[in-house]
Amino acid sequence: MASLDEKLSVLIVEDDEATRNMLVKTVASRFPDVTFLTAADGRTGLEFFKLDSPDLIITDIAMPFMDGICMAAEIKSLNPDAVIIAVTAYTDTKDLLEAIEIGIDHYLLKPLSINKLFALIDKVITSKTDLSSRRRSEEALRLSELRHQSELRLANEQLERRVHERTTELEAAVRDMEAFSYSVSHDLRAPLRHINSFGAMLVEDYGEDLPAPARAYLASIGAASSRMGTLIDHLLELSRVIRAEIKPIPVNLSELAVSVLGMLQETEPDRRVEFSVEDSVTVSGDQFLMRQLLENLLGNAWKYTSKRASAHIEFGRMKVPGQEAIFVKDDGAGFDMAYKDNLFEVFQRLHGEEFEGLGIGLATAQRIIQRHCGNIWAEAEVEKGATFYFTLP
Repeated sequence: MASLDEKLSVLIVEDDEATRNMLVKTVASRFPDVTFLTAADGRTGLEFFKLDSPDLIITDIAMPFMDGICMAAEIKSLNPDAVIIAVTAYTDTKDLLEAIEIGIDHYLLKPLSINKLFALIDKVITSKTDLSSRRRSEEALRLSELRHQSELRLANEQLERRVHERTTELEAAVRDMEAFSYSVSHDLRAPLRHINSFGAMLVEDYGEDLPAPARAYLASIGAASSRMGTLIDHLLELSRVIRAEIKPIPVNLSELAVSVLGMLQETEPDRRVEFSVEDSVTVSGDQFLMRQLLENLLGNAWKYTSKRASAHIEFGRMKVPGQEAIFVKDDGAGFDMAYKDNLFEVFQRLHGEEFEGLGIGLATAQRIIQRHCGNIWAEAEVEKGATFYFTLP
């Protein structure tokens, strides 16, 4: 026997009172938890159905006022899913066809087979149990979706709050950076100017009276302050790169590379350096920052080929796995790839005092590429040169 979490309600419509009572008693003996409604004719049975919507209707066919066929037709018009069992002593084919046409689910003949009736009720209970289980699953799914939506909404709110907090922190950091830049450009420059000025005055006014070691000390002070001034200039340059507003336009990098290399050659006209620049390498980027990028990368190549009697610097494009990259290549000092992770860090240098530098140029180049949502990396071998690659969207 099928089990049922919720009580089954049964409407029995039978004009014979003894038969009606017998049906109630018989069904109750097998299904004690069933709730019964009884009616003596189809019209009363229809009213009960409208009021209580029972799970199962067991009805006779031949009854006064409204027969079982008419009542079943009305019930099906109200609820096509209503389960109806027709019980009759007649085997009239016309009644059977009408019952099928109306949609009566089952048809039992008198004398009634109790086992068949119980089997049909078991099916109804199973169907109702399955329906209840499905509804519970659907409700659980609905509640789960509501919880998920609520959690997602909460996560979005938390994310928006974090983004707002981080944005506020970033704005504060930018303001701090701007304040630092102002301090560097004004507060630190003034003491340097004083050091240089008083040092120059000391040499000019008392130079002849100073012993040689003292003059050497003053020269070292001047060189150090000059180096610090250069460091301040580079820090300001890095700060401007981080804060600069990007104004992308088509930029011919080949023309910029020729201009930068020409400027470098003018600074040291006696150096023998061969240049190779590919034509029409054009990107979308900020004109000012793109020039600064090439000044740093080509200047880097120029510096690290300075120990060569003759050198070669190349600028162009090439295919790398999955994309096209722009490169600056030289045949200079190179570097050990074991230290490549330090290459773009501020103040990190891979060479000693034999090459001038402060360790800011490549860091600035990386920031420029990052501001343009690109990527930059390098490959090198000691004493065999280096190649810097970068990609731009």
